[in-house]
Amino acid sequence: MNGNCERAREWASLELDGELSTFERALLDAHLEDCRTCTEFRSAISGLTGALRSAPHERFDGVVIGRTRRRVRMRLAPAAAAMAVAAVGLGSIVASSSLKSGPVGRLGSGIDATPASAATSAGPDTMNLSTSRALERQSNRPAGRLAAGANGTLQGGPVVTQR
Repeated sequence: MNGNCERAREWASLELDGELSTFERALLDAHLEDCRTCTEFRSAISGLTGALRSAPHERFDGVVIGRTRRRVRMRLAPAAAAMAVAAVGLGSIVASSSLKSGPVGRLGSGIDATPASAATSAGPDTMNLSTSRALERQSNRPAGRLAAGANGTLQGGPVVTQR
């Protein structure tokens, strides 16, 4: 089906509704003289439209939707989930407010820091233990420097040499 056939089929549909202009009717008739498939299409939709329009009207009572009963469990599930989230949030707020700031090692021991040990600490330790250990290892490494390659550039990436 080419573009002319598509346009002719639109015109055939408009003709049934009385919306086709005189010029478009002349173009449709000219196309139908040469195109057998569009002529068959026009007669098929004319028959279908005529049958629909001549059929007796059915009484329409509207759409009736029955009331569906939901289980009580399904209505309580979102409320229970919201309460669980609220309990976890409240618990974390209470737990974080009850912890005192101090070194990480002291939290598990249950022993309060003495003024002498608080004075030796630079400030509250807010890092986790593995990060603290990684920083200590990093600061204990000997310093290195970047060495240039044979031609004085850093092509291929930097080379670290020991001092």
